[in-house]
Amino acid sequence: MGELGFGLQKIIKAAPSKALVIRINLLLFAFFLLIYASFLLRPSSSVYFQNAASLVRCSLRECHHKVEKGMKMKAVLEETEAVKRKMKRNLTMLEVPSFIDEIGEGIKIGMLNFEDVDYSGWEKHGETVPVRFERVSELFEWPDLFPEWIDEEEEMDMPVCPELPMPDFSQYDDMDLIVAKLPCEYPVDGWARDVFRLQVHLIAANLAVKNGKRDWNMRTKVVFLSKCRPMLEVFRCNDLVKQEGEWWYYEPETARLEQKVSLPIGSCNLALPLWGRDALSTELQALVDGRNYK
Repeated sequence: MGELGFGLQKIIKAAPSKALVIRINLLLFAFFLLIYASFLLRPSSSVYFQNAASLVRCSLRECHHKVEKGMKMKAVLEETEAVKRKMKRNLTMLEVPSFIDEIGEGIKIGMLNFEDVDYSGWEKHGETVPVRFERVSELFEWPDLFPEWIDEEEEMDMPVCPELPMPDFSQYDDMDLIVAKLPCEYPVDGWARDVFRLQVHLIAANLAVKNGKRDWNMRTKVVFLSKCRPMLEVFRCNDLVKQEGEWWYYEPETARLEQKVSLPIGSCNLALPLWGRDALSTELQALVDGRNYK
């Protein structure tokens, strides 16, 4: 019985010492685990600074590229402007006829077919607006508009009529004055049947109708530069206000000019099948008589 009691006392004394050892081991384990985790998850300062340095260098390179690209773009623009100024210096200065002073200042001037001259002298009278258009092909000839023979009965194929390229008139605001340079090949044979000359005439006429400002007489102002007289079929003698050298100043009636530009261009567009002529003649006669034909 005494030995049993002594054993129990020994076990009771040993239990707290084992619990203490376990607690100490747990604390040490937690401590080492914390240290290990801190080394594992935290990058070394040398690696961090190396990455930071490379990041800064990369950013500096990108900034350098952007600055360099911007400088190159600026250099290109400056070079383009320099080329334009050089080209303008090499171009012939376009004179300003004296009657332009009578029209006034602060006006908007549409410049047609003046790409090969310097018309900066006109800017003292107002804003100059270049009219962009696609020049008609050199393969486009006068017989294409006025063919000698047309398949009116369409026995072979549907007739196809070529069209003269026109600018987009909706891109331009109202203009106080339209100035156009007409090509003139006189005295070359057939100079009056130049398709490009016809194109410039029609563009100027359409600009006058669609974009020209009208005075109280419903007239617009159109000026031509040409050693040949402008086409009488489009701009009448009665509309000629003044001539000065190769300058021709017209004030055409807008309504009459609008009728002309609305007509088909060339005999090709006038050709219709024989079975449609009677109806067309009746309708045209009704329009002439002022009747509403239905």
